[in-house]
Amino acid sequence: MFGNLLLGAEIIFQLPVLLLLLLGTFLGLVFGAIPGLTATLALILLLPVTFGMEPAIGMAVLGALYIGGVSGGKIPAILLNMPGTPSSIATTFDGYPLCQQGYPGKALTYAIASSFTGGMISLIALILLAPSLAFITLRFQSYEYFLLGVFGLTVVSSTTGKSVVYGLISAALGLMIATIGGDPLSGVTRFSFGVRALRGGVELLVAMIGLFVMTEVFAQTADVGKKYSFFSAKLDSMKLEIKVMLGQARNAIRSSLIGLGLGMLPGAGGTIASFIAYDQAKKASKTPEKFGTGILDGIVAAETSNNAVSGGAYIPTITLGIPGNTVTAVILAGLITHGITPGPSLFRNEVQLVYAIFVGLLVSNVFMFLLQHTVMIRFFKWALRIPKTILLPLIMLMSIAGTYNIRYSVNDLWVMVIFSVLGYLLLNTGFPLTPMILGLILGPIMERSLRTAMMASGGSVMPFLTRPFSLGLIVLTVASLSLTFIFKRMEKKKLSFVPEAARERVIEETATEED
Repeated sequence: MFGNLLLGAEIIFQLPVLLLLLLGTFLGLVFGAIPGLTATLALILLLPVTFGMEPAIGMAVLGALYIGGVSGGKIPAILLNMPGTPSSIATTFDGYPLCQQGYPGKALTYAIASSFTGGMISLIALILLAPSLAFITLRFQSYEYFLLGVFGLTVVSSTTGKSVVYGLISAALGLMIATIGGDPLSGVTRFSFGVRALRGGVELLVAMIGLFVMTEVFAQTADVGKKYSFFSAKLDSMKLEIKVMLGQARNAIRSSLIGLGLGMLPGAGGTIASFIAYDQAKKASKTPEKFGTGILDGIVAAETSNNAVSGGAYIPTITLGIPGNTVTAVILAGLITHGITPGPSLFRNEVQLVYAIFVGLLVSNVFMFLLQHTVMIRFFKWALRIPKTILLPLIMLMSIAGTYNIRYSVNDLWVMVIFSVLGYLLLNTGFPLTPMILGLILGPIMERSLRTAMMASGGSVMPFLTRPFSLGLIVLTVASLSLTFIFKRMEKKKLSFVPEAARERVIEETATEED
């Protein structure tokens, strides 16, 4: 393992690459800190920029955007009581009250340190666990690859949105769209309906820009005139006391493990992890009545857990080809666009790339800490005042330019417009967008695996039921759907550990998390 890390470090520890990671982390922090923008948005917009890079460097830059995007959400959560990302909602419970007491610098300092701690714990776990899991999954054949796709779709579909049925319909729609274009085995064009632009299929990145970026721009126009205001115009001391952090060690480790575990479950997300970690910190505290009044325990629990999700979400993405959340779904799409097949074969065919991603994530986590603790806090106080009348048109122009830059095709612009309208309609009718994107990503892989498996078995479905790994995946799929109904029922119960004023927002955001 150490030798493989050195292979990855050979790629990452070059001055141009380190500067790219620094820039990627910075941009991720900016997107995470501005309410309405997310890490997902940052990755989709900047994914075309990585096409000119080596795959390992491009994927490392996307990882830097992810690390920055998740961590940046704490800034407006503490300063404005407005989470930059859904996973930062729990940070507002104690971060903003501490800011109101005149200690925004203190709240930000320990939130930054907690983000760094949670990120490092989860990334170390990623490096240790991913190769072992990949060793097992390398024994998978076409039967298991198909069932892995089914498992991933059912899990993500059932854990995103307010309705399991809506999630499954969205995933099915994504699978249908993925069949447009050339047949993967025979090459015959299908379902193009005589439209020349569809003969080559729907470009994945074009669909993602339309569904996520342009749809979000349309949704944000509702409060385009909204302005942000700060409680305090200046920051107090941002000195980090090691003694205080050591006193939070048990809380940080417990919360990090919660985030890591939930990050490994596709669809769980940082929002749920931060709620559970906050609840457990309150139950373990000797002064639970202080939670919600500006106590550091609440800030540490929320920030370590939601940042620990990042490393956990990479584990199923790298080893199984199943994204742990929306952001890693974009990273999965990035692997495909760079010509790399995601899943178990990565550790066999692309060892240096995988470990370059790991090293890049570690370096980006360090950059995240250094940037936020030095110059970024004061920069954000300016950036958060950028009016949406400037921000939204700029994002729209970047989307159009990025779409055209993919294949230099005007037809792709029309496809983007179609998916923008489709995404807006789905969003306003309660259908989650993530399952559809996952259907587009996994559709070709699932179809190729199913047809290969059926040819190998002579048309028999019995190998799906008799092979141990296949049968295990079927059991997991059924179990995940069954457990979803239990979790959905639990979500409807009153969240006793969440302040009264935030409960409605918590329930709404956990049902529609896109971070």
